[in-house]
Amino acid sequence: MTQLDKHPVYKLNTDEVDFSNFRVLLVYANSPMDNLFPVGLSSIGGMLKKHKINYNIFDTTYYPNDGRLGVNKSASKSRDENLIDRLQVAEFDYREVGIEYIETNVFDDFRKKVINYKPNVIMLSTVEPTHKFGIQMLEKVRDLNIPTFVGGCFAIFAPNLAIQDDAVDYLCVGEGEYANIEFCKALATGADTKHIKGIWAKDKGKVIKNPKGPLVDMNELPLLDFSQYDPKRIYRPMSGKLWKMAPIEFSRGCPYQCTFCSAPVFEAEFKEVGTWSRSKPIDQIEREMRDYIKEYGIEYFYFVSETFLAMPKKRFTDFCNMYKRIKLPFWFNTRPETITEEKVKMLEEINCHRMSIGIESGNQEYAQKMLKRMATDERIAQACRIVSKSKIELSVNNVVGFPDETREMMFDTIKLNREFNANSHSCAIFQPYHGTTLHSYCVEKGYFDKDELAEDLTYASPLKQKHITHEEIQGIAKCFSLYVKLPKNMYDFIKIAEKDDDKGKKMFKELMILYKNVYATKAEADVGGGTRFLVEKQEVEKKNIYNRLIAIQNQ
Repeated sequence: MTQLDKHPVYKLNTDEVDFSNFRVLLVYANSPMDNLFPVGLSSIGGMLKKHKINYNIFDTTYYPNDGRLGVNKSASKSRDENLIDRLQVAEFDYREVGIEYIETNVFDDFRKKVINYKPNVIMLSTVEPTHKFGIQMLEKVRDLNIPTFVGGCFAIFAPNLAIQDDAVDYLCVGEGEYANIEFCKALATGADTKHIKGIWAKDKGKVIKNPKGPLVDMNELPLLDFSQYDPKRIYRPMSGKLWKMAPIEFSRGCPYQCTFCSAPVFEAEFKEVGTWSRSKPIDQIEREMRDYIKEYGIEYFYFVSETFLAMPKKRFTDFCNMYKRIKLPFWFNTRPETITEEKVKMLEEINCHRMSIGIESGNQEYAQKMLKRMATDERIAQACRIVSKSKIELSVNNVVGFPDETREMMFDTIKLNREFNANSHSCAIFQPYHGTTLHSYCVEKGYFDKDELAEDLTYASPLKQKHITHEEIQGIAKCFSLYVKLPKNMYDFIKIAEKDDDKGKKMFKELMILYKNVYATKAEADVGGGTRFLVEKQEVEKKNIYNRLIAIQNQ
C-alpha cells in the first residue's frame, strides 16, 4: 500500500455544480520578461478547464520592473538582461517576435481587468521575490470585496507571513490543484469555504489553519493549459535563438538534501499526506508533447524536474526509446552525480540540445559540510568533461555569496570551472529563501531577519555579513565568466572591472570585447552560444585591447 492509498485524493466531483456564471481570475506576479510558461499556474489552469470552470489570467511578465524586485528597486532590467550583461546568457532580441514592454501602469491595468471581468475569486500565485508585488496588486482592488486566494512557494513555506497581509483572505499551503477546485466548488454552491484541507482561511480576525490536503496524483493531472496567456509567451530564448518552447512536468521531488533548496523540507513537511517524489508516466508525457506540438507548434521542450537524470535506469531507457519518436531539441537540469558516458551518448542520439549541471560551490569542504552537496570536485569536473566532449551544449550553475563564504572560497568555484569547457558558466547570488535549511541558519547567525523576504538570484546579496560586502559579491558574480575564461594575468584588470564605478565600467566593457572576440569562436561570439573552444589570439587586436586596459588601469 502506497502513501497515496492511505490518503485517497479528493473525489473532486463537480458534475452537478453550475459554473456557468462563475469566473476565476488567475494572477501571475512574474519577474519581468521571464517568458517561459509557468508550470504551477498552467497546471491550475488545466484543472479549472477540466472541471469546466471559466477562468482568465492577468500576467505581469511584459511590464517593466517598477520596483517589484525589492533589493534593486531602481533596476529596470529583467533577469535575462542582467545575465546578458554578465556574459552568462546569449544575446537575443524579443522584438524579433513582437515582444516589448507594456507602457501602461500595471496596477491600473489590473484594476481595469478585475472590474471588467468581474471574477468570483482572485487567485494569486507568487514566489518569494515577487510576493510583495503580488500583494500590492491585490491591495489595489481590495475595495471591490472579491475573495482573494494566494498560493505558490512563498505561501507554502512562509504561511504565517503570507496570511498576515490584509489583502489575503485564503492561503493555499500545499499543492493547489485539488484545493483550488474544492474551493471553487464550495464558493459556487454557497458551501463552507473555511474548512477545506490544504487551505488557511481568515474568520473574524482569526486564522483557521486546516490540515494539509493530499499530494497530487500525477496520473490524474490534465494538460497544462497555455490558452489564456498572450500567444507571444510561447517564445523563450536558448543559445541566442527564440524558440517556441513548452515546459513538460516530468516529476516532482528530489532525492537529494541540499540545504539551499526547499525540496527536502517539503518532503519532510508533507510526508503525512503522500510521497513528495513522484514521476509522471512516460506514455502520458508523450501524449502531452504531441498535444502541445499540434496545438501550439512547439519546437523545443524543457523538462521540469529538480534533478532530471536522478531516475531509475529503466525509466531513463523508456524515456529515450519514447523520445526517438519526438526528437525535438530539449533541455533539462541535473547534477554531476547523475552523469555517465552511456547516458550522454543516449541523450545525444535523441537530440538533447542542452543540459544544465548544478555545481554551486567549488570549495569541496564547504559544499559537503554546509550545502550537503557530496560530489567531489574531481567528480564534478569529470561529469562536465563528459558532456563537453559530446554534441550537447553544457551550461553549469554556480552560486556565490553563501553564508560565511569568503572571497577565496568563491575563487575555488572559479578554479573548478576553469578545469573544463562549458557553453556558459552562470553565477547566481545566494538568497536565503524560506523553507530552506540555510534560511534558518542565516536567521540564527543574524545575517537575515526572519520576516524579511529574499529576492531574485540575479540581484544583490541580502545577507548582513561583516567579512564581505554586498558590492564584492556582486562584483564577482558580474565578472565570473571573465575569471573563468580569461588568462590569470588578466585578473588584476578583472578585479578593477568588479567595481560599479566609471573606471570599473570602462574596464568591464573592454574585457567584454576581449572575451567575445578573442576567447570565443566567431560562430559562438555571442557568449551564451558557447565558449567551449578557445581560438588563436589575434595579436594585433589583443595588443590594442591590452593597451587600452593598461590606460584604464593607470587612470
